[in-house]
Amino acid sequence: MPDSLYSISKARTQLLLKFPFFGSLALYLQPKNDPSTPTMRTEGFPLHYNDEFVQNLVNTGGINLLMSVLIHEVMHAALQHIWRRGKRDPKIWDMACDYVVNQIVKEQGLKLPSDVLLSDRFQDMTADAVYSILRQELPPNSGGAGSISMSEESSSGKPQQNNQPGGKILDDHSKWGKNKSGQDESTDSNVDASTWKMRTAQVAQNARQRGQLPNGMKQIIDKILYPKLDWKQALNSFVQPTRTDYTFIPPDRRFDFIFLPEFGSEGIEEVVVAIDTSGSVWRFYKEFISELVSIVYSYPEFKGYIAHCDAAVQLFEELDQDNIPMQFKGGGGTNFRPLFQEVEKRGIDPTLMVFLTDGDATFPKDPPSYPVLWVLTGENQPIPPFGTVAYMNLE
Repeated sequence: MPDSLYSISKARTQLLLKFPFFGSLALYLQPKNDPSTPTMRTEGFPLHYNDEFVQNLVNTGGINLLMSVLIHEVMHAALQHIWRRGKRDPKIWDMACDYVVNQIVKEQGLKLPSDVLLSDRFQDMTADAVYSILRQELPPNSGGAGSISMSEESSSGKPQQNNQPGGKILDDHSKWGKNKSGQDESTDSNVDASTWKMRTAQVAQNARQRGQLPNGMKQIIDKILYPKLDWKQALNSFVQPTRTDYTFIPPDRRFDFIFLPEFGSEGIEEVVVAIDTSGSVWRFYKEFISELVSIVYSYPEFKGYIAHCDAAVQLFEELDQDNIPMQFKGGGGTNFRPLFQEVEKRGIDPTLMVFLTDGDATFPKDPPSYPVLWVLTGENQPIPPFGTVAYMNLE
């Protein structure tokens, strides 16, 4: 019989062939035989597995069942479950996370062990949303899935506290949210969490472009990797001075939440402000431009460009205090590739590109060398494949 490491390697190869998104992520896991682990676990990149557990999976359901468990493990890391628990009830959080990843596995047409936590009512939901539901239905410190039945036979479909056999946590979560010293650690301070977030975003972007992002994943990935930000707050995080002898002042009473630096003669570095002039964006144009004007006027030496584009670049000119175009140019289909090509053609290397769009467009195949802040006009718009995403009129 093949050993466990061979079986895991074979399962990852099959994932790459049949489920490229999950297979690409699974390549980041580093398998390690660990008899102290009762089943399987990861708290980052090492994949600790119990040899007997892996052999039982293969004997019971073949490589396909092991593939399911590998997806289960890798999605805990990709969706940041390991580090996002915070002060929430650990047992209920564990259950919520397993519900989410098991549903993802099921939607790929793969089978799971028969005794796991699984419910269609949590389809396309994040662990945060599932936790909120379970938290209302279960008592705190409930003892976890081992003492709670998740019977799908009940009329309500809700967890039942009884002696019937029910679902249980598939893998080992005992090391979640801990650093090497065993102390609690947040997502923001954990290097593995940040690396997983970056790599998941890259793999998701590639999968999107190839039409290989699995069913049910887009909405969940977007909520975790692209949290909704107000565009003015996001812009504020990008605005950095080019010199150190400055003082911070509120530029305008209407924007007293943004403190901009008061400069001497150098001003700020170049910024490209791009407007998607397709028909669906026009109604936001005046609001966006009027607020942009206030920001621009806060910088006496502001240097930048403004561009209008639809399927082609309709306008590209310098942006300054005396040159704020208030007319809308364009209005056809949307292709952003020509604009990025125009920036490169002009030899411009901006500090930042701010792009007002509905997100429904053709994007460049590769991201530019400079940061891009996408300001989307609605919360349910397509997510651009790169850059930072923020929103107009975020409630």
